[in-house]
Amino acid sequence: MMGLKLVERGVGLFSTIILARILTPNDFGLVAMAVAVVALLELMSAFGFDTALIQRQQTGRAHYDTAWTFNVIFGSAIAVLLLVVAVPAAAFYREPRLELILPVLAISSVVGGFANIGTVAFRKELDFKSEFRFQIAKRMATFVVTIGLALTLRSYWALIAGVVVGTLVSVWISYRLHPFRPRFSLAARDDLFHFSKWIFVSSFVQFLRSRSTDFILGRTVGSHGLGIYNVAVEIASLPATELIAPLNRSVFPAYARLSDDPDQLAQRFGAVFGMICFIGFPVSLGILCVAEPAVALLLGSQWTEAVPIIQIVALSGLATALQSNLYIVLLALGKPRAFSLLSAGVLLVSLPVTVVACMRFGTTGAAAAHCFASVLGLVAIRVLFTRLSGVPFPGMGKYLLRPLVASTLMVGAVLTTYRWFLEQSERYSTFAELVSLCTIGALVYALAILALWAFVGRPDSTERKILELLRSWIMKRTTL
Repeated sequence: MMGLKLVERGVGLFSTIILARILTPNDFGLVAMAVAVVALLELMSAFGFDTALIQRQQTGRAHYDTAWTFNVIFGSAIAVLLLVVAVPAAAFYREPRLELILPVLAISSVVGGFANIGTVAFRKELDFKSEFRFQIAKRMATFVVTIGLALTLRSYWALIAGVVVGTLVSVWISYRLHPFRPRFSLAARDDLFHFSKWIFVSSFVQFLRSRSTDFILGRTVGSHGLGIYNVAVEIASLPATELIAPLNRSVFPAYARLSDDPDQLAQRFGAVFGMICFIGFPVSLGILCVAEPAVALLLGSQWTEAVPIIQIVALSGLATALQSNLYIVLLALGKPRAFSLLSAGVLLVSLPVTVVACMRFGTTGAAAAHCFASVLGLVAIRVLFTRLSGVPFPGMGKYLLRPLVASTLMVGAVLTTYRWFLEQSERYSTFAELVSLCTIGALVYALAILALWAFVGRPDSTERKILELLRSWIMKRTTL
C-alpha cells in the first residue's frame, strides 16, 4: 500500500506540476468551488459502508448487496440534487460558469454509485496486490485524460473531464478485477446502519473541518485565492494524505482482526505509530523548509503566494498524520461513536476560529486556522484515547522523541544551507538548490536518527525494521 501511494503520488505530483504550468489559480479555484458543492451533497451518502464491511468479521452476500444498493440510490440522488443546486451555487459564489460545471459532475455521481462493492474484499482479505492494481489503474486513466485535455484545451474543463472519465474507468475496472456481481437488496440495512450511522456523523464533522474554508474563501477572495489555497494545502498535506493514509488503510483490516486481543493490538499499533513518526516528521518539516524553491521550480512564479500557506499547513499535516492511526484503531474496535463525538467537540471550538480567520485574513488566516484545528484534534485524541479504547497502549513519547530530535537537526542543516545559497553573489539554479537541500536533509536525518537509535541501545523499533529490510534487499541484489 505504501508502494501504491508512492507511485500514485508520483503520478499525482507530476500531474499537478504540469497542470499548474498550463492552467491558472483561477482554474483550480473554480474547480475547487464545484468540488466543495459536490462534497456537501455527498454527505448524504457518507455512511462508510466499506468500512463497516471490513470491520465486521461476519458478513455475507446480503451485506455487500445492501451496501451496493445504497450506493446506487445515493449516487443517483446526488446527481439530481446537483442539477437542482447548480444555479443557486453559481449565485452564491458569484461564478456563472458553475451552472454548467455542476451538471457535468452529476454524471460522475450517478455512474460512481454503480461501482462494484466486491473490491472492498481486497482490503478485508489483505489482498493488497489486487488493491494496488485497482487503484493504480484508476489513477493512470485520470492522469492521461486530464493531461491530454489540459494540453489541448488549456482550460478548467480538463480537470472536470478528468473527474468524470476517472469515475467511468474506475467503475469498469472494478467489475474487471473482481468477480462479485451485486444485486439490488436492502436485506442487511439494519446491521449496516447500526455501525455506519456514526461514520456519517464523523464524515459530516470532517467535511465542516476540511471544506468550510472552500465556501468561505470562494465567497470572499474568489477563485484565484481559493485556487492558491487548495494547491498549497494539497502539497503541504502530503505526509497525511499520501504517505500515512495508505498505511492506515492497509492496517485497518489487521486491527479489526485483533480487536479481541488487546495485547496484540497494542503491539501492532506501537509498530505502526513508530513508522508514522519516522516518516511524518522529516517529510512534513522538510516540506516547510524547501517550500520556496520547490514552488518556484515546480509550479512557477504565478504560485508564489502559496509559499507561506504551505509552510503553515505543513505543521497541520504532521498533526493530522500523528492522530490518524488512533482513529483507525477506534474504528477497528467498533467504536466510531467515540471518535465522532470527540471530533464534534473539536469542531465546536475550531469552526468559529476558522470563520473569523478566513473573513479577516484570507488565505493565510485559513491556513493558520487549519493548523490550529489539527493540533487541537491531536491533543484531544491523545488525552482521551486510552480511556476511549480500553487498550493498554504504551506512552507515545518513545516513538516521537527520536524522529523529533533528528528532524530538528535536519531543519537546522537545511535552513543553514539555504541561507548560504541566498547569500551567494552568483546564485545557483533553483533545481540545483532544491536537490542539494533535499539531499542534505535526507542524509542529516538518516545519520541523526541512526545515531540516536544506537545511543539508546538499538531497541526493536522502526529503525531496526528498516535496516533489516535494506539488508534483505541488498542480499537479494547481490545474489542476483
